[in-house]
Amino acid sequence: MLYKAYAGVILVFATLVLYSVFIFDRDRGEQEWRQAQAERTAEFVFTNFEDWTVYNISKKESEWTSTTNDPILIGPSMEISQAKQTYFRIQLSVNGEREVQVFWRGAGESFSEAKSKVFSGKTIESMVDGDVEQLRIDPAMKPGADFIMQEVRIEKYR
Repeated sequence: MLYKAYAGVILVFATLVLYSVFIFDRDRGEQEWRQAQAERTAEFVFTNFEDWTVYNISKKESEWTSTTNDPILIGPSMEISQAKQTYFRIQLSVNGEREVQVFWRGAGESFSEAKSKVFSGKTIESMVDGDVEQLRIDPAMKPGADFIMQEVRIEKYR
């Protein structure tokens, strides 16, 4: 009887793992395909975040700490290149927090929930439609979360 209970748990776990692998691999494969089919019009790589605007964040050397439940980093404006799609890859380490929200906006737009995604993990990747002029990163959703920004890469495609 106990064997059947363990077999059921193992079957459910295996199903979830396989489902996750197929979903994540499909999304990654689609993203790579979209990049391979397009012409890159611009690329930006940020490793120094001194020019980024920050709100509700304190900084001590390379480690930053959220001071409220809404810490915000806003990147510098990027040139508009008539891109049809924009890819971004963000590498960061966040202690004690699992969700990071990323917002993007085009020229003349404001940041909005409609153009945002919530991610988890140390590496965040996404391909969005349109020519993104600016990114906003909310690295935590509570005060006292420590984080280190490592790199933000943005590629625009036509």
